[in-house]
Amino acid sequence: MGKSLFGFIKIIRYLSDSKVGFSKKFLFLLPFIYFLSPIDLFSEIYLPFVGYLDDLAVFVLMWPILKTLLGNYEGDKKHSKDRDAVDIDQDDYTVE
Repeated sequence: MGKSLFGFIKIIRYLSDSKVGFSKKFLFLLPFIYFLSPIDLFSEIYLPFVGYLDDLAVFVLMWPILKTLLGNYEGDKKHSKDRDAVDIDQDDYTVE
């Protein structure tokens, strides 16, 4: 539960950060807007199962993009990094 709460907090920070562009926020919200919208590619009225599957397909196709957007977001990290410090997770250092 702690991991999902942290993810939810990160999403809120991402959407409320003024440094994140409107287009990225809109791209992040697009699957949720499509899910709540009464306009679908296939209507639930005429094709009940297919109508729900197109909503699911949008989420499945957008999931890697959303995960990448949140993964690249560093707004919750400290901005005052030591410039001489080496991040061992990055491959930007050499061992002598």
